[in-house]
Amino acid sequence: MFRLRNKDAKFPELYPRVFRKKPTVNDAGYDIVGDFKLRKKIDYMPQEGMQERFCACESNLIFLCGESQMGKTYGIYLKTLNGLGKIGYTARMISVRLQDSKKGGSIFRDAVEVCGNFANCEYNSSDYPTFNWKQWNSNLQLIHSNYNVANPVEWDEFKDYAKKNQASYIAIDEATEMKQFKMFAYWFSRNRDSSGMTPQMVLSFNYEHTHYTTTMLKDAGYLGDDWYFKPEMNGATRYFYIDGDTENDIIWGLSPEEVADRANIHISEKEREAGITIHQIVKSLTVFTGESADNLELIAATKGQNIGNLHATGKTQRSILKGGYAGPVDNEELNVTRQMIHDLWTNPINDDENMYATLDVSGGGDQSDNCPMIIWKGLRIVAIKMFKGDAKELVNWIDKTLQEYGVPISNFAFDATGIGNYLKAYSSGRGVTANKAQIQEYDELGNPVTLEQYTNTRSQLIGKTKVLFEMGKISCALDKDTILAYGKKNLQRRLIDILFDEINIFISTTKNRKIYYRHKDEYKAKFKSSPDLMDAICLRAVFELDARPKKQPAPQVPDDAYNGLYRSYSGRERSVWI
Repeated sequence: MFRLRNKDAKFPELYPRVFRKKPTVNDAGYDIVGDFKLRKKIDYMPQEGMQERFCACESNLIFLCGESQMGKTYGIYLKTLNGLGKIGYTARMISVRLQDSKKGGSIFRDAVEVCGNFANCEYNSSDYPTFNWKQWNSNLQLIHSNYNVANPVEWDEFKDYAKKNQASYIAIDEATEMKQFKMFAYWFSRNRDSSGMTPQMVLSFNYEHTHYTTTMLKDAGYLGDDWYFKPEMNGATRYFYIDGDTENDIIWGLSPEEVADRANIHISEKEREAGITIHQIVKSLTVFTGESADNLELIAATKGQNIGNLHATGKTQRSILKGGYAGPVDNEELNVTRQMIHDLWTNPINDDENMYATLDVSGGGDQSDNCPMIIWKGLRIVAIKMFKGDAKELVNWIDKTLQEYGVPISNFAFDATGIGNYLKAYSSGRGVTANKAQIQEYDELGNPVTLEQYTNTRSQLIGKTKVLFEMGKISCALDKDTILAYGKKNLQRRLIDILFDEINIFISTTKNRKIYYRHKDEYKAKFKSSPDLMDAICLRAVFELDARPKKQPAPQVPDDAYNGLYRSYSGRERSVWI
């Protein structure tokens, strides 16, 4: 596939002989198609390697990942031209940030170089630059996707916006900037038009360990245990079906038939009559990766300085941009150690006599995550209860457990982010929504204070729990070898081993100068398990955000405490203890 910018140039015959002299640092090289020598910055064709294989790929979803500067963006625009000639063909190049798609941005400049003036193209440089081919009623538009879809209002606005931008070719530039999987999934649902072009979606990105793209690559088998791309998987195709609402719910397979069988896909009678088979329902993913040295045109243009710049980025960024590493990076810090977990059984018992309970909420069924309730006396863990059963029985189970341990509703904290949002009977308790802004703290005198800046409530509670571990304030009355039926498979595990695993919840980074701890879904994507027990422990910190002295429970006096002698004072009888 190639294109000629000059409309008067003579086109070579179909499937012509191609001769290439590869560019180097010292030689610009050249390409000859048939008898026509392509002119630099005027005529374009895909470079050998990643660009050439990508432009010929017919998969529904394509990832372009690996080293920086390997020619991903130019490849995307060259592939855009595949649909020209089909009436009504539409293409969208999406950047998350609005300013990236405007005139002056690199993706606009590259679009002008590759698509501008090709086949009588007309283009503008508005806020949404558009490249039009009137003879086919086709266009390529550069748009943004700058919405916070966690906000219900913006989610509705985004869906309306995406519906108006459906296209048979959708490319997302720097896809790791699109943080929410559900935004990606919704764009995937808009991948269509009436041109007859097979819908395709392309994501180009450099690796980001906590992003859903890394989860997909790992689960589909493209990444090794060392978090580097497996060389033998370059250009390999896998098949998938999104069975739920997150990247963790994707069913993968080596063939459409394998995926359909595992997903138990049902095709309705009307769908069968329309010719629908599993080959339309199960989607394909192909991943292409490469090296910066594959982009010989850029190497020749910069005299190799682009490669030198990658080497100069420092160890961490070099491992990502140059080495194609998708694993954890050095700026992540593990703040709670195994020794701190061992110390739970030797830390002093604090003097808070109040009873508390914290609950990490899930559905409770056999195939759900754990639903642990931790019973506390002050900051001492005195019991751990696991709910497994019908979610409809959760409220009754909570009532019974709180009564059993004498925990007042006001001292009950629970995760109110998901299903916990429905525990409305406990409005006098402490429902904690993870993604809300951090909670106001108070000092001993009741003055509002802000000790540290956190990105959200979840990060704040994890950060405060880290401090409690560091100060040795949390203790445990249970034996460290206590066996718990834990996880979706109810594996028999020691308490201390579970806690050892889940200290990885305390890996922190900074975002916009605020402390950030992993979202629960990010943790699950990396460790393939849910940190339910440690999440329940961290909920205890919500009662420590107010440093004013806590009201102690009234003394528990036995019923027979006043069975003493009666004495008379001034003619009146009073009961006194002798």
